[in-house]
Amino acid sequence: MPIQSALALFNQLTEQERAYLRSHPHHVPVIMRAREFAQSEAKRLFAISGHNDNSGAFRHCLWFAQLARDIGITNARLYTTAHESSPRNPPRERAMDLHNNSVGLNIGTTKQSNEALSRRCMAALKIGLLKTLQVK
Repeated sequence: MPIQSALALFNQLTEQERAYLRSHPHHVPVIMRAREFAQSEAKRLFAISGHNDNSGAFRHCLWFAQLARDIGITNARLYTTAHESSPRNPPRERAMDLHNNSVGLNIGTTKQSNEALSRRCMAALKIGLLKTLQVK
């Protein structure tokens, strides 16, 4: 990734995310790879990587499942809290995202492959464990 792209991404992060990454710089590539896989998997399965919908709930679950597996549940929980800390994030969205992230954190403790984590997050969505803000 070109340095300009990395800087642009860094500048989009919340202050708490930047602080976390400054103290855990070795987690940057792990977090980015997990994010990219979760986005591509959401697009593959839902044709979009949306916002507040099933694809978004799935993406959050899968991203944080991978992080729990790869950086440990404690660090992954710290990062998810930092990620959702933006004051521009409406309270209902923050609560929904933190819930879906938490489901993913628990799934990630199984230490399975990305594909297995994806299947488990999809199963969580199908049985109603993940939340959306869509009107049903």
